Amino acid sequence: MNIKTIIFDLGGVIIDLDFKRTPGAFSQLTSWDAEDIYQMYFKPGLLQDYEKGLISDQELRTGINNLFGTELSNEQIDKAWCAMLGPIPKKRLEFMNDLRKDFQVLVLSNTNAIHVKAFNQTVKNASGEDSLSAFADEVYFSHELKMRKPDQEIYEEVLKRSNNKAEECLFLDDTKHNLDTAALLGIRTMHITHPDQIFNLTAHV
Repeated sequence: MNIKTIIFDLGGVIIDLDFKRTPGAFSQLTSWDAEDIYQMYFKPGLLQDYEKGLISDQELRTGINNLFGTELSNEQIDKAWCAMLGPIPKKRLEFMNDLRKDFQVLVLSNTNAIHVKAFNQTVKNASGEDSLSAFADEVYFSHELKMRKPDQEIYEEVLKRSNNKAEECLFLDDTKHNLDTAALLGIRTMHITHPDQIFNLTAHV
């Protein structure tokens, strides 16, 4: 392969992620079943709109209270919303920087402003740096681009902004359908089922 650029997903690739912890946290605060809350992530509406940056932090919080019929505080909502986020081992960040000696390194993540604030603090705790921008050439977040994976337009936008050819990129993601759309455009892909798999990616380039 003639790979020049490596594109990292964030959750489940760089940062440890337990996606079901957030539905579980909201279930404890409401009368809703955690599985029903979990399924909302895969349907158009409030949560996907937030990831696309179509609504503000406060509109999300108001929407959550309206949805659940609750009067949760901003702090309660933010804590439950961020429950899915785990640590970022410093060695993963160092590995990204090492790769930059030979490759362009990008990050492409479906995320949102509340999560960005939380994992920037996690990055600071792990490394002393203020954000992921210290470990990548460019960072692309869904809520800033106003589009999200697996929609084809977000991959096209990242290729355009980073001045890359699809076939010269390797994209790492823990979600198969995100990889499938990228592959249709000619982007090389690697399915990450455990974050430490990233240390083996040089075998793919």
